[in-house]
Amino acid sequence: MIVITATVELHARHWEDAKALAQRHCEASRREPGCISHDWYPHPTREHTLFFYERWRDRAAIDAHFAEPYSAELVQCFQSWARSDVVLRMLTAGEVDERVIVRAG
Repeated sequence: MIVITATVELHARHWEDAKALAQRHCEASRREPGCISHDWYPHPTREHTLFFYERWRDRAAIDAHFAEPYSAELVQCFQSWARSDVVLRMLTAGEVDERVIVRAG
């Protein structure tokens, strides 16, 4: 599994458009066969900043994802809307130990 994170600091005038685009992008991405999860969140302490958290089956799935037109649209829009560099981080998980630490009531 590969985890991708990215933080995008946006100019205020593009905030609403960026949230709508992020939502459309995530919904489309979730339908891809190699996508385990794909989410975005408003950053809790930095105004007009989005945080992306994604999990993918493997590098081939990520390469296919970046070849999708909606991924190119996202990158193109963020190139003009971002107020700082957008850095994508890919973390490869060799083994994942997942445990329930609290049972729901």
